[in-house]
Amino acid sequence: MYVRMYDDLKRGQGDNLTIGILLCSETDEDIARYSVLHDNDRLFMSKYLTYLPTKEQLKAEIERQKEIFSMQHPVLQENGE
Repeated sequence: MYVRMYDDLKRGQGDNLTIGILLCSETDEDIARYSVLHDNDRLFMSKYLTYLPTKEQLKAEIERQKEIFSMQHPVLQENGE
């Protein structure tokens, strides 16, 4: 769900602004980046660092999800897709 859509449909009146976590895979190196609404200059990453997973934890989760996907879609692996 998109961050703005989540804010419109799900965020409670007293809740803090929503952030998004993007999990990306580029070539052989997996990267994780944090995303905030671009027009919100009142929101700073440092406010959330104690609540967000580390980059290493996010990388580990990406690898775990890749393994799960491979087990669920063995035909794609065999065909090299």
